[in-house]
Amino acid sequence: MSLIPRRSRVLAGSVRPGREVNGYANLIAARLRKLAAAGSTGMLPVSGPAEGAIILRGGHVIHAESSRTSRRRAVDLAALGLARGEAGPSSASQAASQLAVPSIGKVAGLLAVTEPIIDAATELLSSQSRYAKFRRSSVPVAGPSHPISVTALLTEVDRRHRVLSQLTDVVTADTPVVRNVSLTWKRLQVSAPQWALVVEMSDGTTPRAVAMELGRSVFATTIEVYRLIELGLLAVPGRSPAPAGEQGTVLAFMGAVHNERGTDG
Repeated sequence: MSLIPRRSRVLAGSVRPGREVNGYANLIAARLRKLAAAGSTGMLPVSGPAEGAIILRGGHVIHAESSRTSRRRAVDLAALGLARGEAGPSSASQAASQLAVPSIGKVAGLLAVTEPIIDAATELLSSQSRYAKFRRSSVPVAGPSHPISVTALLTEVDRRHRVLSQLTDVVTADTPVVRNVSLTWKRLQVSAPQWALVVEMSDGTTPRAVAMELGRSVFATTIEVYRLIELGLLAVPGRSPAPAGEQGTVLAFMGAVHNERGTDG
């Protein structure tokens, strides 16, 4: 069940008109920075292509929810493209331990725990999104994930927007994709999560729809679908499949979301 009250969704739509649509993402980012600086606790409703909200506690983001991403609570590391390490809970954070995240290192562990927040925020901070009045709370809001700073969140969202923009000529989260029936590979090895995507794409569905059906990250699923298109297992109707042995550059998920310095989105 959604953690965002129905009333908040109504408030999210009651935004004063008259602003340039392309400026909304920057306005949301600026608003989040002010809330972080003030150490605010409460909820910032967001409307647009993705209805949802960003919840803060003490100026840190503890939850984000979007109508265009999965609301899963379990962490599927394989779906995120993260390598598993030794069995046992991660010591990266208390939240990671509670979710039984395998020991894959501090950076990867925190990424897995905060992935639902980042995935939702990537959709909410779009050029067509807009925010409503911040709903302050005197009582700390309970959040299911590890807190993430606004600066780190905006940096990661900006990076993901740039990565996805590089794929638009091939595929987007909303591009219908089908299996490639003219596959010429004699033998090709894929992971179980990748094969699950191939199976789900049989009816020409989209990466977003499959991600929400499987409870995965929309961003990670779009990256994986891109990989499978370049491998020739999947195809976009109307676009020539990648020739066998001549696949294009395949993006690495960890490379796409690696914690590097960048401009806040």
